[in-house]
Amino acid sequence: MPENKIKLITPDQRLETISFKPTDTSEGKSFCNIRLENYAKLPFVDLNLPGMDHHVLIYNYKPPTVAVQYSCGDNHFQGVWDKQSLSVIPAFQDNQWLIPESDSSTLHIMFPHSAVRKVIEENLSVSPDNFELQSLFQTDDPVLRNLSELILSETRAQFPSGNLYMESLANALIVHLLNHYSNTTDISLKHNEAGKITRKGLQKIVEYIDRNLSDKISLEQLAEILSMSSFHFSRSFKESTGYTPHQFLLLRRTYRARQLLLDKRFTPSQIAQMTGFTDQSHLNRFLRRIFNQTASQIRS
Repeated sequence: MPENKIKLITPDQRLETISFKPTDTSEGKSFCNIRLENYAKLPFVDLNLPGMDHHVLIYNYKPPTVAVQYSCGDNHFQGVWDKQSLSVIPAFQDNQWLIPESDSSTLHIMFPHSAVRKVIEENLSVSPDNFELQSLFQTDDPVLRNLSELILSETRAQFPSGNLYMESLANALIVHLLNHYSNTTDISLKHNEAGKITRKGLQKIVEYIDRNLSDKISLEQLAEILSMSSFHFSRSFKESTGYTPHQFLLLRRTYRARQLLLDKRFTPSQIAQMTGFTDQSHLNRFLRRIFNQTASQIRS
């Protein structure tokens, strides 16, 4: 749908138009393909909103007990949401909401239209032109629900797992939405990038990770090293190593932290910062998981 023919607002502009604010957000994070707003306690909602330049997946982890009214374009819905049901507001669509009860809870998972278009161009054998998601009112989808739960946990904890993890979850959600809730049914993955990564390619990835352990490493940064799309990079990396990029990054960080702990020149808190963990408690969680020891036990 052509963006220049429709008056659109950004997520920030949308927040300026409503009287209530999210409990937790991804504001200040550098995620390239996802934005998050958690509303742990919604008030009485009566909204009429213009279209956004983002698609929105709504995860109703504590829905209201009364009937909700939702209109999106020419589609009108009304009913009582089930717990953990999901709704979708496609980009560019005006939408109206009436939730006549306070104290419900919901997570808004937003994907820039540009990020969705990029996934289509790089990974799917269809044209991104005129590609649209369906507007959904109440969907029970185990894949979307499980991914949304993971994202909700990260959001509440202020994203301790970092960019690589969040962007991987976002890609998984986008591809699932495109494959199951779009206006095109003839979707297949491109295969020109499938297969394992070469040893030389893996060496480049490992060297980059080891040089940047303390930084926020994104999925897109790793994929660009090998001139791959982030989605195909994730699949090929898992096939090549047996680990997801996020799992591998955590392993490298944890092993490096153990080396530094044995060296004893830095405090555990300094080492956590040097190796990309949020704090010493975060570091200890992974030291126990991999070595069955805390930082103090390794150092003693």
